[in-house]
Amino acid sequence: MNFRPAMLALSATLILASGYGCQKFKSSASVAAPTVPSLDTIVRMHWLGKRQLDLEATAFYFGRVWALPETARLQSQTFDRLATNSWRLLLGEAAALQIPCTLLPTFFDDLAQEESYLEIRAATSSEPSFVFAIRLNGAQNDQWLTNLPVILEPLTGDRAVNNAVDHTWSLKTTNIFNLIQFTRVGDWTVVSAGPPQNSLAGEIAARIRRDGVPFISAATNNLWLEASLDLPRLVTAFPAVGGKFSSFQHLDLGVGGDGGYVVTRAKLSFSDPLPVSLEPWRLPVELMHEPLTSFTAMRGLQSWLTDWPAWRDLNLGTAPDQLYLWTLAGSPYQVYLAAPLPDAPASVAALTDRLLQKGNPWLAAKGYISFDRAADGNGVTWGTLHDLKPFIKSAGAGADGWLFAGLLPDPNSAAPPPPAGMIQDILHRPNLVYYDWEVTGPRLQPVLELAQTARQIARRPPLAMDCASLQWLGALIPRLGTAATLINRTGPAELTLYRRSTLGLTATELHLLAGWLESFR
Repeated sequence: MNFRPAMLALSATLILASGYGCQKFKSSASVAAPTVPSLDTIVRMHWLGKRQLDLEATAFYFGRVWALPETARLQSQTFDRLATNSWRLLLGEAAALQIPCTLLPTFFDDLAQEESYLEIRAATSSEPSFVFAIRLNGAQNDQWLTNLPVILEPLTGDRAVNNAVDHTWSLKTTNIFNLIQFTRVGDWTVVSAGPPQNSLAGEIAARIRRDGVPFISAATNNLWLEASLDLPRLVTAFPAVGGKFSSFQHLDLGVGGDGGYVVTRAKLSFSDPLPVSLEPWRLPVELMHEPLTSFTAMRGLQSWLTDWPAWRDLNLGTAPDQLYLWTLAGSPYQVYLAAPLPDAPASVAALTDRLLQKGNPWLAAKGYISFDRAADGNGVTWGTLHDLKPFIKSAGAGADGWLFAGLLPDPNSAAPPPPAGMIQDILHRPNLVYYDWEVTGPRLQPVLELAQTARQIARRPPLAMDCASLQWLGALIPRLGTAATLINRTGPAELTLYRRSTLGLTATELHLLAGWLESFR
């Protein structure tokens, strides 16, 4: 199961909200605003906005972290880089020069600060309709009124027509949206796009006039961020979004808080029952010990691994159904992996022969050090460094065997066992598919060192230690507590995620985010 396409769709939708989506609402005096979402709705997204989050007790600690100088520096750098690079990617260098890059940071800042709502509809036989509403004051609205056409006209190749009487404009295009419009309804600035007769635009206007907000109030449930996406229909309506969702059907996401932590809930629905058999957990307690800084447990993997070409190429027999990862305090390279294998010694011996025969020629061709058979004959090791010595070996015997791997041999295997409470918590959850726990702050520095090492091995430049992203991560280290993530199978074709964390992301995810933000040049 690959969740990356779902995240790509979510990111693409946010990009659409910030630039492409613009329509004006027609007069809607006769339009009735429904109290439930239309069946044709493929995207709904509500963001409370940082300005309101700063007033929310549920976001107290989250707001303090967002207010750090390091956060402000990274946000400013990201908005400035996006203001330049986003148009180069979309239009090319020559066309991008037509858009003053000084305009975009203001839009990005408003999108972060102010409450907003996005809805997209796409009936089977009609063009998609798109409405984006953002709560702006009068001065901000005037900026959008003036500057948004400057950005959209080079994208569409057409000119906006202004209505000086009611301070609106419209833009006819030959693109996916025939008509883009801009208007003001109550406290909300509304941009819409779609066919000339856009019923969604009228409904949104009616909601604002009736309830004071563009969304169906009962659906928000006091969340900071709420999103609902029909993934296959989103790609059908907007092929440029890309991605192949196969059996992915619907993603529901909600993010809120309890004052000290961010609480994330998500539900992912599939068209077909999941090929997941939840065999009893078999935790590697004999291989683990304190001081743990993270632990991940997964099961139901056998069907996916069996279909994975890389596993089939290894010729190791039956794929494991479970996988475990953990890290220890101390060296950043104390990272370990274990998977139960019925005949681990024979499987690891076969893997060793394959790595020596097939892997070493490839490594030599790339200029890397070769694998070596372990001194005791059990598995392989790689590299000559004292502090980094990756290994693969077998542990246990018979039906209790394990494939055991790590980046550094365990120097203290006789330390106290893992917490009994954590083990029991996993064992007593019958529908649990994925469990992850970590102390995020202390994990940030080891994850950084691992990532920098990986970049060096891959012969890529490491991140500069004085870059805004790493300065931000450094400021987070003493401020982040634990993070726990649970994914349960709540139906034959449904997975539900729950996470409680300081910022909503794990140490690895924070570092990936930092590296991605630094990639904008």
